[in-house]
Amino acid sequence: MIQDPGKIKILVAEDDPSTRLLFTIGFKDPQFEVKIVSDGDEALKVYDTWKPDIILLDIIMPHRNGYQTLKEIRTIRNDRAATVVMVSSISDKQEILACAKLGIQGYVLKPIETKKIAATVMQYHRKYRG
Repeated sequence: MIQDPGKIKILVAEDDPSTRLLFTIGFKDPQFEVKIVSDGDEALKVYDTWKPDIILLDIIMPHRNGYQTLKEIRTIRNDRAATVVMVSSISDKQEILACAKLGIQGYVLKPIETKKIAATVMQYHRKYRG
């Protein structure tokens, strides 16, 4: 499959089917190419072969949680190019700070607003890209 260079590649790692559907609806604009997986292990497999521009990670997922996935991307794979946004119902400041120390560009609290998620994520992405 030939990649459209104008599209923004977004990888979403989210284990809840209803939230995955909200992401599908929220990123329906043709400027986005979205791949959605249900856990951190799947996210890393897709990450390795696809190299997304933006990665959205739920924190609480099976097999490998979002924090572990983030750590793997930032420290083991040494990727600082991808914009990473955590999407979680966890509002604990210590948890958010731990993610920030590993290099996230944003943190979105659930429940997400389907109509606003694309704009919010793109705001983080543009700010990070300078």
